[in-house]
Amino acid sequence: MGRSLSISASMTLLASVVILGCGPATAPATPSAKPPPATKAAAASPAAASPATVAPSPSPKPAEEGPRYGGILTRGNRHLIPHFDMHQETSSGIQVPLAPFYSTLIQNDPSGEDKLTGDLATGWEVSSDGLTYNFRIREGVKFHDGKPLTSQDVKFNIDRIVFPPKGNISPRQELYQSVDKIEAPSPTTVKITLKASQASFLQLLALPFNFIFSADVIKEKGSMKADIVGSGPFKLANYARDVSLKAVKNPDYFIKGRPYLDGITTYVIVDEMARFAALRTKQLHMLPLTAGPSRTQADELQKAEPRLVIRDRVTPNMTSLTPNTRSAPWNDARVRQAVNLAMDREAAAKVVRAGSFKPGYGYTLPGSFWALSDAELMDLPGFRKNKEQDIAEAKKLLSEAGFPQGLKMTIMTSTTVHARETAEFSKDQLAKVGITADIQVLETGAARSKLFAGTFDLVVWADGIGHEDPDVLLGGFYLSGSGMNYGAWSNGRFDEMYASQSKTLDAARRREIVWEMQRLLHRESPKIVVTWSSYRAVWWDEMKDWNPGRSLFANHKFQDVWLSK
Repeated sequence: MGRSLSISASMTLLASVVILGCGPATAPATPSAKPPPATKAAAASPAAASPATVAPSPSPKPAEEGPRYGGILTRGNRHLIPHFDMHQETSSGIQVPLAPFYSTLIQNDPSGEDKLTGDLATGWEVSSDGLTYNFRIREGVKFHDGKPLTSQDVKFNIDRIVFPPKGNISPRQELYQSVDKIEAPSPTTVKITLKASQASFLQLLALPFNFIFSADVIKEKGSMKADIVGSGPFKLANYARDVSLKAVKNPDYFIKGRPYLDGITTYVIVDEMARFAALRTKQLHMLPLTAGPSRTQADELQKAEPRLVIRDRVTPNMTSLTPNTRSAPWNDARVRQAVNLAMDREAAAKVVRAGSFKPGYGYTLPGSFWALSDAELMDLPGFRKNKEQDIAEAKKLLSEAGFPQGLKMTIMTSTTVHARETAEFSKDQLAKVGITADIQVLETGAARSKLFAGTFDLVVWADGIGHEDPDVLLGGFYLSGSGMNYGAWSNGRFDEMYASQSKTLDAARRREIVWEMQRLLHRESPKIVVTWSSYRAVWWDEMKDWNPGRSLFANHKFQDVWLSK
């Protein structure tokens, strides 16, 4: 893993940045004709988006100011990029910089997360029993190396996610356990057959991690860790490790007249103050949700620079503690429950990121369709206002588990600001119940390696979730064997309930099962949610036609974004 940029190194880098001016205003090219509509699948639930009927098309622009072609958009990324193979990763710090290079089969419409549109798919049909999905693939699409993209490439990539080859990590593999087989019966058709119906299946396919890579490159190189070859609106120009990732316009992009920008340069600026300085001096046009300021910092930036646009998003992202249940004492639910009881979520929401986040109540996004009621949540041990009662119960559980004098342990975390602050906060909270903790802060790449290897005691990690549907949010982190089930917790009853809710098409009945799953999770405490995330994206008002989506990962292809000057 490469080094992090220091403040001086970051500013030296940014001092050399030249923001290219936009070209003269021109009328946008006429978009390509809309493809034929897809057959709608049966509605599953409010959070499981129904399929759209058409591929994306440019949104209308105000008559007084049309899009301009030209210009290089500059943005900041707070993460180092360990490699380019998103199928084997979970970090938004990788997905966000890479999104402009890639297409997906289908996607969440940038104008609304609960609507699905085609990307490489021009339409699809779903069988009446919900077991067969037929996707029509665009003709004439080319990868950036000039080779044609066909249904075989789509099949290869979905196979790689769902049935990963030996030696490949597929963190989201368990989400697709309903898939029986994937076929490409013609160059323009992909057929996916399920073993059982799955309410959220289309939404799972639309997760923004599911890039369609060049199958030829993977077959030649073994992975995409060192290559960027997609079919998205931008293609690779240059990568300077731990410094910048430069993309240029793809002249062969399959949506006529897109993109407007000549290119995008993403600068890796780990230091927070250096990022904000680069933004204020206009060396960066924007900071996405993943690299934005705290609420207090956003207020200061807005006051100093009124032309900055700031958008808040409460996203299905959480910062949590995960005990490693592979060994004692974390294989004892009583010890995990004691940690859960010790956490004061209200206090955490005031401390972490200067009060920017929300209390970590529940295991689904609070206030969402799937969440337990506020009344029930606030009556659960650990969430109650009476922390003295929680602390007393935590000490009692530790004593029953054989630790009347408490215990010592190590909290591993990364250099991510809110993860590190949550680790410090957790150390203080655990001390109240007799648990003494040392904190091990590792560079994010090194911490991620230990996370996936399971070589930690207790880990504080900031998790970005692609969608709030229970199949994504609950399946990924708690299913037996899931790549994101960092603590290797396993519970047969939970797995059974997951399978049951996943194939339940009636939204109300599905929610009842999801509620029971959350009650079980609270009793077992395999992950202790400390905060839910509220992020802010910031950009100068000359950047047009972009808004952050409802997750950290959404809406980063920038095909419709343009610069007014």
